[in-house]
Amino acid sequence: MRVHLLFIVFLFYTLQTFSQNCPQPTGLYTDNYNFNSSSASVVGHWDSLLGTGVQHFLVNYKQIDSLEWNNLANLDSTSTSKIIGLLEYNTTYVWRVAAYCSENYQDPSEWSVVDTFTTLEYVECPMPSNIYSDNIIVTEVTGFADGHWDSMLGMGVDHFMVGYKSIDDTSWNYISNLDSTANSRTIGGDLEHENYYEWKIKAFCSQNQSYYSDWSVSDTFYIGIFVPQEFEPEISIDLSSLLCEDLTDINFEIEQGLNQPDIQSTTVNSNQGSLDLENLEIGQNVGFATAVTGINDFINNEYSLVVGDILIDENTVEIDLVEDDNVQFSFTIINLDDGGIELFIVSPADNNSYTVGNSLNITLTGVFINPSPSLLQFDVSIFSELNNNTFDQFDFDIDCEIISIHSYEKTHALYPNPATSYVDLAFEGLKTIKISDINGQLISSLETSSQQLDIKYLSSGIYFVEIQNGVKRTVEKLIVR
Repeated sequence: MRVHLLFIVFLFYTLQTFSQNCPQPTGLYTDNYNFNSSSASVVGHWDSLLGTGVQHFLVNYKQIDSLEWNNLANLDSTSTSKIIGLLEYNTTYVWRVAAYCSENYQDPSEWSVVDTFTTLEYVECPMPSNIYSDNIIVTEVTGFADGHWDSMLGMGVDHFMVGYKSIDDTSWNYISNLDSTANSRTIGGDLEHENYYEWKIKAFCSQNQSYYSDWSVSDTFYIGIFVPQEFEPEISIDLSSLLCEDLTDINFEIEQGLNQPDIQSTTVNSNQGSLDLENLEIGQNVGFATAVTGINDFINNEYSLVVGDILIDENTVEIDLVEDDNVQFSFTIINLDDGGIELFIVSPADNNSYTVGNSLNITLTGVFINPSPSLLQFDVSIFSELNNNTFDQFDFDIDCEIISIHSYEKTHALYPNPATSYVDLAFEGLKTIKISDINGQLISSLETSSQQLDIKYLSSGIYFVEIQNGVKRTVEKLIVR
């Protein structure tokens, strides 16, 4: 009688523990085996039980020789998979799934058939090597250094992180998310003069920060004292045409080296010629500009030159430098009463007195009218924020017979083009050949019957070759390398 009573109790307990109406999960398998620098993971899958009355699931897993199960709960009825994480590397586990057909963890199904998996063996993310620093730059207020390391392309690296600090500090500063193609980085902007610094780098082999190498060995560099340089900006002016009364382009460029006094203002005056003021209108695009500044040309901005305002009574036009539809700054051009123009640029303030190296290149297209045959002069005056100044003058012979650079045609009269030593000529018989530089200045003139032209005496650059053969004439651009 006692045996029968124990059997009835066991049967009642079993029926209460596993609901006969809640379906048992099936179809267990694992995939997406992964690991990071702290643990391994897999994804466990089972067949969908939607529409069968299941409310949620419970996942159990453990090392195969362990007696204690770990639980992953609160998986809703739509679930068919679960990431099983925080696992040991290269270790065998078993796992199983139970379904629950009520919200309070009542009415459980039987546990599924147990599935087995073995996690991946850990493979180290490679550590950056051969680090060194160079190109130490000391500016008025701070310093910079370039850190280098061996390329790690093709080694599974996703990105890098650089750490740096004063050699006496305990806390590090970090530069994150340097992509896998990088093998150098400028460090600085917050470095102090006369101070030693150390830096190091680690690699990350995952898009997040979970799988990483050890830090590299540290490298050190020294930021010395600031040494100001002389105010010696390099200036150039070029015209696209020297043809009299021609509408021409003006290219104006200023370039400064590191630690020169900052430019405060620039004035360009011509003794003749004029701005084609009558044919300008507000909003018209009249050229382009490029401004480069910062360590290693950190800032490199391109602008459109747009007419912002026209003051007819004052013979003045305001030119806006526009980037992404926003006006960054402006300059003015005036038609002078006695002939010539005046271009005036005030440099934007940058809260310091010395440059870290910069250049400004402005090209005004089709706004300047050359004078009649004469000597056209441009005087350039530049003042620094420390009251230094420099002056330069550029002369151009305006002639009604000179070649207009805009008049060339691409006729393939010269080949190869670009060329280094010789070009072949498509014209046969006796011909006159004139070669001019980019400014329209005549370099050489000759008559020849040869089908080949020796250009070894020309420096690398752009030239314009005029070929006259009887009544046939062509002008073609030639690039010499």
